Amino acid sequence: MKTKLGCVLILSFFISNYCYSNEIKNYNCNISLSTNIKNISPLEMSAPKLIKVIYNSETNKLIDYIWNNKSVVDNFELVQNNNNFDFIEIGRKGYKKTLSDENIRNGIYFKIYLKDLKANLKKQFIRPVNYNCS
Repeated sequence: MKTKLGCVLILSFFISNYCYSNEIKNYNCNISLSTNIKNISPLEMSAPKLIKVIYNSETNKLIDYIWNNKSVVDNFELVQNNNNFDFIEIGRKGYKKTLSDENIRNGIYFKIYLKDLKANLKKQFIRPVNYNCS
């Protein structure tokens, strides 16, 4: 009887860990450099080569946001306009998509499209930098 109870407890532990791990999503996004000189974004020279997003899909919380192996999560937040969970968009804290000079100069956004795992890093009115995620 104790053996069966022990097996049930261990099995329930593994199942709960498996279910919880499905909520945490890790996205590793590598820059996709332009090959056409006409399509190069001014952001491409300073954009990180690797962006990693760790996201909890159940609570809709950004766990970590990493640029070239350095966490910048304290400076960024989720943009809360994704009702269908088609994408995850992260923006710099304190800046919105408005036409104020400060928001245009300092606002930067990273958007991952969950259907095809393509992403882009963009500023307002500037051509985005494309990423492929896995």
